[in-house]
Amino acid sequence: MSVATEPPAGEPVTRGVSKGRVEALSDGVFAIVVTLLVLEIKVPHVADHGSIAELANALGTLAPKFVSWVISFATVCVIWLNHHRLFMRIGRLDNGLFWLNANLLLWTSFIPFPTALMGDYPGNRLAASFYGIVMLLMAFAFVLMRWRLHRHDGLLQDSADRELFRQGTRRSVWMGPVAYGIGASLAWVFPPAAFVCYAAIAAYFVLPRDARAKP
Repeated sequence: MSVATEPPAGEPVTRGVSKGRVEALSDGVFAIVVTLLVLEIKVPHVADHGSIAELANALGTLAPKFVSWVISFATVCVIWLNHHRLFMRIGRLDNGLFWLNANLLLWTSFIPFPTALMGDYPGNRLAASFYGIVMLLMAFAFVLMRWRLHRHDGLLQDSADRELFRQGTRRSVWMGPVAYGIGASLAWVFPPAAFVCYAAIAAYFVLPRDARAKP
């Protein structure tokens, strides 16, 4: 007979699911996603196995896939880091916040598909735009989590500066959904510009920025 056990003292819960369990689930999803990203890059096959020129040409055709992989890998790392920082500020995990986190994981787990699509069809406007739309939805999932934390009393830790958190949420809108929306729109004008935009968004979060780290 199974015996119900209580979570550790001080551990926030939502219908029996502890904050630690949700973080563990999320970390597992992120780990799987970064693994799936590289699996989309296949070893090229050439007719003459001893031909350096033929193999070099085949590797050159994989360049767009490498670029899209690097962009997505860096982006998923940024997602994990921001997710970790956000959970450090959570004082209590409620049912709504749990499902908003699940929504974030849903779009994050889908990232390998638009990454492969954009890598296979780098000059296709729809493929480049589709990538930006998926990233927009992922970024908006982050914004929804932050909005709930800010607007519902008791979810943020008491020690958190609510004004700084509000400012960080506002920045996350501009450097998340809005920025990816611009990239998705640029894809219909000039697909390479969308690549640059997506890479710039990732670089923005990779570079150290003290002002963003505070909230």
